[in-house]
Amino acid sequence: MKNIPAVNHFVSKLGELASPRGDSSITRLASYYTEALALRVSRIWPNIFNISTPREINLNSIEEDNGTALRLLNQATPIPKVIHFTSNEILLRTFEGKDRVHVIDFDIKQGLQWPSFFQSLASRPNPPSHVRITGVGESKQDLIETGARLSGFAEALNLEFEFHPVVDRLEDVRLWMLHVKEGETVGINCVLQLHKMLYDRTGGALKDFLGLIRSTNPSVVVVAEQESEHNDVVLEKRVANSLKYYSAVFDCIDSVFPLQNSNRIKIEESFGREIRNIIACEGLERFERHVGFDQWWRSMTELGGFRNIEINDREFLQSQMILKMYHHPYGPNLFKVEKRRSEGGAATAGITLTWSDQPLYTVSAWTPRDIAGTSSSYQQQQP
Repeated sequence: MKNIPAVNHFVSKLGELASPRGDSSITRLASYYTEALALRVSRIWPNIFNISTPREINLNSIEEDNGTALRLLNQATPIPKVIHFTSNEILLRTFEGKDRVHVIDFDIKQGLQWPSFFQSLASRPNPPSHVRITGVGESKQDLIETGARLSGFAEALNLEFEFHPVVDRLEDVRLWMLHVKEGETVGINCVLQLHKMLYDRTGGALKDFLGLIRSTNPSVVVVAEQESEHNDVVLEKRVANSLKYYSAVFDCIDSVFPLQNSNRIKIEESFGREIRNIIACEGLERFERHVGFDQWWRSMTELGGFRNIEINDREFLQSQMILKMYHHPYGPNLFKVEKRRSEGGAATAGITLTWSDQPLYTVSAWTPRDIAGTSSSYQQQQP
């Protein structure tokens, strides 16, 4: 039975205690949870509670804001770099000795991952004769700008490079759009995207997307995801699990930036949008459906027909070296990278980045069990 006075009382009290400009990370974090809970309440009882819709929902500016936050996070913390460099090392190992290589990046954004990848390819004694990146995104202008930047960088390194943009939502991408060509070695880069396919409780959307990936005949599929459990049907569990996770995220951001730093605020607002989506939204509106590596293991092997590729020592050492590059002036560096063991316990199935022993992100690598004769519905011709 709904208790409107109690809801109103506790939301108001939380609002009094929390502030996105507060002196402590927990105070700022609490403000985003208060906003998310208040927004959820207003959607349940719209005739009783009237809360202004956040501007990025109205003005569709979320991608631009998140892009800025990603660049700032990349400059100040090792989080994006550990994900990107580990993924690149896996791709580079797969492309060793290959003449024509094709990376399909299912959310390329500004392409921050690829300049170092180009440098590694160009420094090889026998670099590939042709490098192609297919970048998927929903903004045509952003893809054009990203393609131009990457083309200029590749030209400076004397790499024969081609950029192919695909402007569409992730779930609407089809095989013919990706322009996979005979004779190419294909690598799939899927960073923080698979969880968006979990909106279908039957698993059909994820299975279809993994079918699309299999249809490209990839040599490797690199998967990076939040190491968390934010997709429970019970709201209370989502609140508890996400609060533990984002407490660590906000704490590590707090250790990097001084109080009231504008860059810190932009980064925290980006994570605040994730919190809002996890707590306030349901159904197709809720796309931040993070789950941990153990569930991805089952999904990739059972739904997708993939097998895990072992992470080798070079890739693990590379991620450790990145952490040594960061010395935080405002707090201790509590980042670590840890090995995720396979089901049998012998092999390294993935690499997990942690902060103060709280797992944050896991990178793993996969390949189809049998890439021949796939019968995916995505094997269709261009209309």
